[in-house]
Amino acid sequence: MRGILTLTLTCLFFISSGCSKNSLPVEPLPNTEAFKNEFTREFMKSDEETEDGFYTFESKTKGYTMLFPVNAVISTMDYEQIKSSYEALSYNEDIDEENISYFMTVNFEDSSDTDDIQINLGILSDVSGYEGDYKEYRSGEKTIYFGEKRNEEDGYYSYIAYIKSDISNKAVSLTYNSNCLDGGNSCELPGSGEKEKINRIVESVEFK
Repeated sequence: MRGILTLTLTCLFFISSGCSKNSLPVEPLPNTEAFKNEFTREFMKSDEETEDGFYTFESKTKGYTMLFPVNAVISTMDYEQIKSSYEALSYNEDIDEENISYFMTVNFEDSSDTDDIQINLGILSDVSGYEGDYKEYRSGEKTIYFGEKRNEEDGYYSYIAYIKSDISNKAVSLTYNSNCLDGGNSCELPGSGEKEKINRIVESVEFK
C-alpha cells in the first residue's frame, strides 16, 4: 500500500511541476521557406545548414543527396516517385533583393537506360528546349554534362545538367530557368552569384 501511495505522489509531483515529456521545451524550426513548408522539410536531412544558405536534401528513394537552398519550396503537385528507381520533383525560389525568380526541375533514375549518355542528353535537350552542345567534366565519382543559355528576347536564363554516376546506373538531370520577378528585363541575368549557386548544387549531388 505504501508503495502505491509513493508512486502516486511521485506522478502527481511531476505533473504539477510541469516535468512531463510533453511539456519539455521544443526547439523552434528555422525561419526559412524550406522549413516553413511542411512538404519541403520532409526532404531536409537536418535543420542545420550544411553550407551557408543550403540544407542537405535527401531523396525519398535514398538514391542521392544534394544541396538545397534554404528559401526554396518543393511543389507537391509535381512530385512523383516510383519505389527506389525514379523520382521527379521541382522547386522554386523568389529572390526579392535581385528581382529574380527561378524554377528548378530534378529527375532521378536508377536503371541501365542511364548508360546511353547521348540519348539521355537528347531527351534533356528536347524537354528543356536547349539546342547547344554540352560541356563534360568529372567531379569525384560522377561525370557532369552541362549547358547554359540566355534568351535576350524572352528575358530568361537557363542551365541544364545531366549528372551520371561512374560506378552505378544512377543519374540525375537538372533544368534551371530564371527570369525577372516583374516579368520584364529589369534584372541582371544570370544574377549575382546565380551561376555559382547552380554549380554548387550540381557538384554537390552524391549518389548513395
